[in-house]
Amino acid sequence: MPGNLAYWAYHQIWAGLDWLFPPDCGGCGKKGARWCAACVSASQLMGDACCPVCGNIIFTPGECSRCHEQKPFFTRLRSWALYLGPIRNMVHRLKYKGDISLGEAVAEPLIADLRRFGWEIDVVAPVPLSLARMAERGYNQAALIALPVAIGLHLPYRAGLLTKTRHTRSQVDLSYDDRLLNVVDAFSVESGKAIGKRVLMIDDVTTSGATLNECARALMSAGAGMVYGYTFARAAHSKAAAHTDNVDGF
Repeated sequence: MPGNLAYWAYHQIWAGLDWLFPPDCGGCGKKGARWCAACVSASQLMGDACCPVCGNIIFTPGECSRCHEQKPFFTRLRSWALYLGPIRNMVHRLKYKGDISLGEAVAEPLIADLRRFGWEIDVVAPVPLSLARMAERGYNQAALIALPVAIGLHLPYRAGLLTKTRHTRSQVDLSYDDRLLNVVDAFSVESGKAIGKRVLMIDDVTTSGATLNECARALMSAGAGMVYGYTFARAAHSKAAAHTDNVDGF
């Protein structure tokens, strides 16, 4: 566990709730833990076989063709694990089933993974939901992950740094180009709050990176010095890496 009193206290709050209301695993449903050891072990970690810029899975050295042709607005984008099996189940339960405890449950390995990158970061912000989506869901799953990550990294957390200013259609089944168009000008940045800042954006899943790229564009336009992206899971597009279908995204 991160050596941090604030993080320890935050973790103890959830541990106390677990004692009062015994949980079951978000990955497999087994009683006794929000995320059981078996599901953690079964998670397929991303590792380093990826594009050094966008984090997409590739098996040759250097940037992927997409980043080589057009650099994204973010500096780096990485993810912890592939969107498969128990990881997929965890995301669905966090996002659609109202199990808000899973945000804290997944934060610890993400904190350790982020530390190994050595990124210089000033502030952590979640990728926002539209007002319509927030009204429908009642919470932002990205924020539930981003808050404990910020606490664990000893960094300021800014929930309102980014705002989604218009409701967009689901990214499911959209092509890469359509995903980019779907989120154009969908985000705004709190006035004056990003100037010179090195921002870490947190989300639950990245599929194409279009949403994170548009968030980064808004932040850079607002004067941010550098923008990084990090997600709990990443969809695998290559059959050599894995096979997924109907991957969720906004």
